[in-house]
Amino acid sequence: MSVTIKKTAAYTLRDALRSLFPRGYLDHKGYQTRLELTDTKRLPPKLHKTFENPPYLAVDLFAIAGFLLLKSGGYHHVSPEVGGAASPRMITVTAAQRDAWKAAGRQWREATGGVVPPPPPELIAAWDELKEWFRNDLFREKLPSAKPRPWWPACVALLAIADEAAANVGFEASASNAQAFTADVQMRKEIAANRKVYTLSSADPDHICVLPKSRTPKVGCTLRSLSHHLALLPSRGLARAYWSPAPQISGESATVANAPFNLVIIPSPFKVRAEAFRGTPATDATWGWFHIKSHWCPASGAKKGKAFRDGFEPFLKFVTDVLDEAARDVGTVHGLVFPEAALSYEVFQKLCLELQQRPGLELLVAGLFDARDPTGGYREGNFAAMARLDEDAKGKKKFDIATREKHHRWRIEKSQIDAYALGSALDANSGWWEKIDILSRSLDVFVLRGGATVTTLICEDLARNDPCQELVRGVGPNLLIALLMDGPQLKDRWPARYATVLAEDPGSSVLSVTSKGLIARSNATKRFPASDKIALWRDDSGRTEELSLPDGAHGLCLTLQPGAVSERSLDGRLNSNAQSWRLTGIVPVTATPDVDILAGEWPGGL
Repeated sequence: MSVTIKKTAAYTLRDALRSLFPRGYLDHKGYQTRLELTDTKRLPPKLHKTFENPPYLAVDLFAIAGFLLLKSGGYHHVSPEVGGAASPRMITVTAAQRDAWKAAGRQWREATGGVVPPPPPELIAAWDELKEWFRNDLFREKLPSAKPRPWWPACVALLAIADEAAANVGFEASASNAQAFTADVQMRKEIAANRKVYTLSSADPDHICVLPKSRTPKVGCTLRSLSHHLALLPSRGLARAYWSPAPQISGESATVANAPFNLVIIPSPFKVRAEAFRGTPATDATWGWFHIKSHWCPASGAKKGKAFRDGFEPFLKFVTDVLDEAARDVGTVHGLVFPEAALSYEVFQKLCLELQQRPGLELLVAGLFDARDPTGGYREGNFAAMARLDEDAKGKKKFDIATREKHHRWRIEKSQIDAYALGSALDANSGWWEKIDILSRSLDVFVLRGGATVTTLICEDLARNDPCQELVRGVGPNLLIALLMDGPQLKDRWPARYATVLAEDPGSSVLSVTSKGLIARSNATKRFPASDKIALWRDDSGRTEELSLPDGAHGLCLTLQPGAVSERSLDGRLNSNAQSWRLTGIVPVTATPDVDILAGEWPGGL
């Protein structure tokens, strides 16, 4: 009996473009028509659907070129020319080609009044070359000795030109940089309409998203190694990175981009009772759920009244005293960090309101054990909150708050139950999964000082490769803060191992912070040598630093120094404007807290 195997229809380059832009995109001709419209009631010009012309925006061209190179496997065939030698299996990029691409990208972004200029001749030539192959298969199985696909070089040229044109997109925008100016205007429109920005491109986000990036990895041969300024990210259904452009701070509130950044860590809670871990066994009793019931901070939405006010005032005074003591040494404190599950949303929000007029303070980061629900209430879980200083339309300073959910559940096993002496709360014969909803996988990326980015990971997310780390590696944040509820932060423990990976690719500086409370529980069991390491630093220079909180101290003040570094893309293009953040100062801070705070209690009770 013979079996006939039906050959599937080819998926061509044109099919790929139709998938990315099912309704078409705006080309330069349509863009010019739109600029000429004065009557707001007239319909906008039709989108370009034939793909005869390239898009007018660099982010859309990058989406096309990046998608084609990714899905065809062409990106890892790219190599700069070395010593005049070239491999017939590689797409060899010469110095002359790189110079031409950089000049074309500069020509495409530079304009007067923020108006995008027409595509340069080099771009048009590469696009015309790519069009000749639109009817060809996107992917084709090739022998190891086969030459690169004939359309790959044109696609590499288009990606490089788009990437060069996108310099400063998502960061500081000016009318002389038309691509950055256009993207900035659109981003702020989306944010003003209470929509978060997870892509700059008009390509279908169910296929790919495009965002700015900060670091180009020095290791590996990936698509992200081919660009300096833009990142090709996964579809919105897998995970989303929400981009917050540079805050609009004026006058004395503005901070020099390369000035030192002084960051205070308060490792709250200082004491954690075993009963804070509440378990609910499953039917077969071999596993169960657990959740955190805070005794160190009141939950959001609870009846507060006088008890809350009486407790918040000592807590605020403690935080302010720590910041004041740090400022006496370093001059100005720019950031404040609390570990995983340290605060409730309402306490974090109130803290932001109280500190938003504090001179120089730019950033607040905290792990939360509850967050605001879309219905208007609050729900328990595990969240990261970031707040960055901005100004409203009247010039009044305020903190913009963004929260997001943890991506992976913590599983507590016997070894951890023993290490933290939690046997009175959780049966050591069972495995216990963190009872949190995993509804939306996302990251919040904040631009700081116009030229740097910061984001967070929550405990287990630091150790898992998917999906959030694909976002981290694509965007390449300058500073990544990992919020942990963990033991001592030592060079030979798991946070250091995973921080090393991200410090190498994409090159982020990673700061992991944990609470004093769990370290104290671990020390009390005497199963391991006593430790006071509440945080750990790792950067792209290879430096790994354990950060100690001495007895009697209530916080650490770190000085981080942004500095320019040079990076090369996989095709050999040089970017001398990247930033690496290095640790240059560590100062313990001692305040005079309410005794309840050090005992792990909310002052005045809950």
